[in-house]
Amino acid sequence: MRSKISMKLLKLAAALIVAFITSMTYSQLTGSELTGSELTGSELTSSELTSSELKLKSETVADLSSGSLKLKSAESKSSENKAKLFQKPTKKIYFVPGGKIGMFFLIGDYEGHQMISIEAFGKYIGTGFWAEISVPFRFKTSPAFTDIGVDVNVMWPFLGPKNKTEIDPFIGGGLGLHFIGRDREDSVRTSVAARAGMGLNLIAGAVFFKNYDFNVILEIKYFNYLREFDELRYQGIGLNIGVTFP
Repeated sequence: MRSKISMKLLKLAAALIVAFITSMTYSQLTGSELTGSELTGSELTSSELTSSELKLKSETVADLSSGSLKLKSAESKSSENKAKLFQKPTKKIYFVPGGKIGMFFLIGDYEGHQMISIEAFGKYIGTGFWAEISVPFRFKTSPAFTDIGVDVNVMWPFLGPKNKTEIDPFIGGGLGLHFIGRDREDSVRTSVAARAGMGLNLIAGAVFFKNYDFNVILEIKYFNYLREFDELRYQGIGLNIGVTFP
């Protein structure tokens, strides 16, 4: 009887041991599966992080590239605006008309007399010089004195291309053919002396607004009639202001 009870106890203990071992094995397998899923999740998380880093880098590079392009375009626009502000007139003018007015002060044999001077001219612009073809007309009254001529003068802006200002000083000179006449101061009868001859011009002055389509000219001009006129010398100094027209 006792042996039967002991056998049943042994069988029961063996069944308990087998059940315990089975449950332990199952729990270990389940844990390992969970660990694998966790590892897989971590791997997925790291791949997601890597892709987000790549996206962030690509977006940063794209932003930097677009920003640099915008900056370059802005700089180019600003440089173009600066160039426009300092841009010289693009109109190529080689021959322009103009006019001058001033006073002509006689010296020498006719000292003490003044004449009004009016002059129309055409200006040809060359490289490093310009030339003028002018028709000066000078006159006075009491007694009457007139001078009309045709002059060809060449001017040299001696500061050259190094001068970046709007004021361009110059010197020059030329020759012309003049017709002069005056009333003789005779108490008995009125007579007129007239003669034609060559005249010499020596000129100094300055051009203002030189880079524009119009210019303002200030000049001092010495004129000498190269022949005697009624046994006297005709010469003087003129002060003129003029403009050129586009």
